[in-house]
Amino acid sequence: MLSRLAGSVFHVGNAVERADVVARMLDVYVARGEPAVAEHDRAVATELRSVVGAGGPASDPDRAATIDALALDRHEPASIASAVAVARDNARRAREVVSTELWDCLNVTRSRMPRKVAPDRAHEFLGWVRERSALAIGVVEADASRDEVWEFFTLGRSLQRCGTTARLLASGLLDQASGSSWTTALRACGAGEAFQRGRDHHTLGPEDAAAFLLLDEHSPRSLRFLARRSDEYLSDVAPACIEAEVLAFAESRAVLEAMPEDAALPEASAVGERFAAAVDRVVEALDARVFAVPEPTH
Repeated sequence: MLSRLAGSVFHVGNAVERADVVARMLDVYVARGEPAVAEHDRAVATELRSVVGAGGPASDPDRAATIDALALDRHEPASIASAVAVARDNARRAREVVSTELWDCLNVTRSRMPRKVAPDRAHEFLGWVRERSALAIGVVEADASRDEVWEFFTLGRSLQRCGTTARLLASGLLDQASGSSWTTALRACGAGEAFQRGRDHHTLGPEDAAAFLLLDEHSPRSLRFLARRSDEYLSDVAPACIEAEVLAFAESRAVLEAMPEDAALPEASAVGERFAAAVDRVVEALDARVFAVPEPTH
C-alpha cells in the first residue's frame, strides 16, 4: 500500500479509538466522578491530561472547563473534537480505499459535533461519542476485507488504546492499593462489566483487577490482548526502517507475557511506563519514517 494511504487509514483508526478512549475517561473521572473539592478536581484534570496525551499544564478551574478542553476544544490535539476531525479528514484523503459507509459515518459525526455542552448534559454527549465511535468501528469490522487497509486501521486503534491504558496504569489516577480505584480504572477502560462477570464477586480486590487489566488473554481491553494484536500487525506491515522500535515493543510484550498474575499489581506502574514509551516510539517512527515518505514521481 502507498505510504500516503497507509498513513491516512492508520490515523482514521487511531483517531476513532482516541475519541472513544477520551470519552470514556472523561465520563468516568470527570462527568460522573465523585463530588470533590476544587483542588482534587484540578489534580484529576492534570493527571487526565497526561493519560490522554494533552499538552501543557491543566489550568481548568472546574469540571465543566475540563470537559470543554478535552472534549470540545478543536485546537487541542488530544480532544474528542480534534479526533473526530482527524478521522474525517484522513478518511477523505483515503476515499479510494475506505468504504462509503465509513466515510458517511465520520462525515455525519463531524458535522454534528457541538461547540458547547451544558454540564448536566456531559454524560449524554460522551455516550453519543462512544456510540459514534462504535458505529465507525462496526462498519469496518462488518465490511472491510482483512487486507492491509484492515491491518493499518486496526493497528492505529490498537496502539492508541494500548498507549492510553499504559499511561493510566502509570498515572496518579490509579491508587495501586485501592480496590475502588482499580474498579474506576476498569470502567474507564471499558472493562468494568467484563471483569465483574468473569470473577467471583466475593474475592474482588486490587490483585484481581490488576491481573485482569494487564494479563487477561480474552478481554480486548487488557494490555496483553492489545500488545499481542499490535505486535501481530506490526510484524505484518512495519518496514525495516522502524525495526528497532518494533523490536523494543516486542521486547516489552515478551516481559508482559512472562509475568505471573501475582506480579501484576506490584509491577503495574512500571509496566505502564514501559509500554507507554514503547508505543510512543513506534507511532513517532511510523509518522516520521513511513507515512511521511513522499511517493515517487513519474
